[in-house]
Amino acid sequence: MRSLSRPHGFEPLRVEGRLPESLRGTLFRAGPGLFERFGQRIPHAFEADGAVTAVRFDGSGAWGASRIVESAGYREEQAAGRFLYSSAASWLDRMRLVRKGLSKSTGNTSTFLWKNRLFALMENSLLQEMDPATLETLASTDLGVVSGAFSAHPHRVASLRTTFNFGVRYGRKMEIDLYALPDEGEPSKLGTVEAPWHSMVHDFMATERHLILYVGPVKLNLLRAMLGLGDVTQLFQWKPELGARLIVVPLDAVDSPRTFELAPFWTWHFANAFEDARGPCVDLCRYPTFSLGEIGELESVGPLPLLTRVKLDLQSGAAHEARLCDLPCDFPQVHPRLHGARYSMLFAQTERPGPDRSIHGVTRMDLERGVNTEWVLPDGHLPTEPVLVPRGAAQDSAFVLDLVYDAKTEHSYVAVLDGQHLEDGPLATVHFDQTIPVTFHGSFAGEGAASP
Repeated sequence: MRSLSRPHGFEPLRVEGRLPESLRGTLFRAGPGLFERFGQRIPHAFEADGAVTAVRFDGSGAWGASRIVESAGYREEQAAGRFLYSSAASWLDRMRLVRKGLSKSTGNTSTFLWKNRLFALMENSLLQEMDPATLETLASTDLGVVSGAFSAHPHRVASLRTTFNFGVRYGRKMEIDLYALPDEGEPSKLGTVEAPWHSMVHDFMATERHLILYVGPVKLNLLRAMLGLGDVTQLFQWKPELGARLIVVPLDAVDSPRTFELAPFWTWHFANAFEDARGPCVDLCRYPTFSLGEIGELESVGPLPLLTRVKLDLQSGAAHEARLCDLPCDFPQVHPRLHGARYSMLFAQTERPGPDRSIHGVTRMDLERGVNTEWVLPDGHLPTEPVLVPRGAAQDSAFVLDLVYDAKTEHSYVAVLDGQHLEDGPLATVHFDQTIPVTFHGSFAGEGAASP
């Protein structure tokens, strides 16, 4: 992984093909942007200062920008001329952070849009606000309600016109704070639930009636963390004997959660969740084990993730797993109008074995018919999470935007795909003149798109 070589504001990008005139708005993506500073390389991508990348479409052309998230902690390190916040910092500096409870809002995982404001998010800090017009870094914020952490995976339930999220607090016990951010009105803290052990909670799900939290068999070595010993890969250990837990929190009774015990597995990302007759159904990308290897790529040590549905029976307390697709996938996305509701189609980053190489794709999965439609990327091109820009009400009626890295030419481009005709390949590609470092998650702001 290499750092962003040339941070810049919005400038014209080269377009191949024809951009849809109805595609108007801005794609935002976030990921780790600086893998080395002060002559040192950071131990893990999760600790890197973030970079936010944007592509603005106006129906006729495209403009791109990519800037480092220059948080208060980043600027403090720049002034000191050394690392102060990551595990690359000296032990004395790390202990200072532990003692004072300080952290840096690196914004290296996802972008979040709320009330015309843009935030860069990471796993365990406050929201880092960015200027959506320039990508300049503004101040971090707690929105008046966040206790200390706001996760990088907020989820909006379309029918409730509300975005939900959580934040983890580590202490004698691990507590998970729950938040609601309505489309109109003020944010609120819904309550707090206790986790069964100190774990990593990366993603969650929300439906019209419940929030569903996943606690996997990964355990934090709290003593090492408190003593500032080791990087993130040395703090969390796979403990399959613990099993896994899904904690179901009723929105109308947050203080009365239900816990379901499952066989051990790991998930980084959920696809969606919805209410069934007897309880929530939760769809996720299921890994058989936990790894902090090549984050952001499906290529990792061991088996690849498979789309799996967990049906929860609130009456009996039973949980049943069923595989939905045999094609390895991650970074799943569904049409925004069906977030938190019953659905039958999703888009994902996929990978399957070929005769001499892994075949990477952006795939539409029709779960009712069991049919996959795929854009197969050229050799040496690596996709990221697809971002959907709705065109109509149909589940596949969307433009699909995917930031791709071309290893042969060492540059990145955004592929603009028609969700209903993925197999035809991009309608257009929008090219940066450099490599954009790996990005994890993105969002789209603007008018969306009408039928062409």
